[in-house]
Amino acid sequence: MPTPSGQLQLQDYIAELQVRGFDGFSQADLTSYVNRGYFHVARRSQWMWESTTDPFSMTPGQFALPLWPAGGGELPFVRSIDKVVITTSGYTARLKVLSDDQFYQYLNYDLSLSQYRGEPWGYYVWNQALYIINPPVSNRDFLAYYKRRMAPLVNPTDVPLTPQHMDEANLLAALIRCHRRANEPSLAALVEQDLEEFFDDARDDEEMMMGEQLDRVSPDDSWL
Repeated sequence: MPTPSGQLQLQDYIAELQVRGFDGFSQADLTSYVNRGYFHVARRSQWMWESTTDPFSMTPGQFALPLWPAGGGELPFVRSIDKVVITTSGYTARLKVLSDDQFYQYLNYDLSLSQYRGEPWGYYVWNQALYIINPPVSNRDFLAYYKRRMAPLVNPTDVPLTPQHMDEANLLAALIRCHRRANEPSLAALVEQDLEEFFDDARDDEEMMMGEQLDRVSPDDSWL
């Protein structure tokens, strides 16, 4: 049964695939095809829904926050961090990204010692952890802006990180893999056409959401 907001859960995807004729596949196989389709949808573009924010806090002397998949913690599913800001009243600031040389110099120190504490001014991601430099001298609250990493759906009530309007795309992508498994290439090709149309519409919707934003393009560094 979908969530109260209408978003499909893993069990809903599996039930739909079974209704469409794939009831002979095992539960484990259907789960695999749903996840593979879901990951395919997520990889097709740099979607706006991948960007999110999460708050976290650090206590005096704390200098590193474990990130998923190493430790989960307060920032789950981090793929890449865009920026980090301090939100504590009276100390609000945007942290700078440390250079490699700056960060590796700090690694030579025992950052748990009080002599290295101060007001945080920079951050660096290393060894599946977010390092805050300097370690705060008092409790500080932060807000991280980051891109999310997809995690596989495991439990029946798990929901994808994709928004509800992407449920149909996830289902179509799973159907393609089921048809291929059933040696039905022509049916897989038809569903793939529907999925491509969905991607075209989804990209148009995102472009219209912020019409004055500059086009999101990748820099041409082929001449280097």
